[in-house]
Amino acid sequence: MRILVPSGRGRDLSNVTDDFNEIETYDTLETRRAKLEMWMAKRVGTRVTEKYRGRQWKIQVDLENEMLIVACDSISNYKGYHISMVGRTIGDLETESIKAAGEILERHNLARSKHFNPDKFESLPRDFRDSVIASDSAAEPI
Repeated sequence: MRILVPSGRGRDLSNVTDDFNEIETYDTLETRRAKLEMWMAKRVGTRVTEKYRGRQWKIQVDLENEMLIVACDSISNYKGYHISMVGRTIGDLETESIKAAGEILERHNLARSKHFNPDKFESLPRDFRDSVIASDSAAEPI
């Protein structure tokens, strides 16, 4: 058995700031959809994170079903706020996502202020799935 020790001559990617997810004419339809979903999630996620810092936000975009999901992994890995994308622009989705993020925080009795201490998540009561337990955090029936 051989043990390989890295020589440290790998590429330094710490200064990469460009987004290489441009849609190309030779991309397949599936690749184009994935790149567009990623672009939308990045744009919406950036706006939500700017508004509510110190939380682990997750944005999922499903173009096929025209649904956007806003979730906070600091609170729950299983629940999210679903937003229909039908008839909405990316600006509308950003605005609705910020409202959804605020709603998630309110349902779990967490501050929406910019000066939020992320260590607060450690002291919150949690269930067996590691989701925060709050009186108003149960999922609503559809």
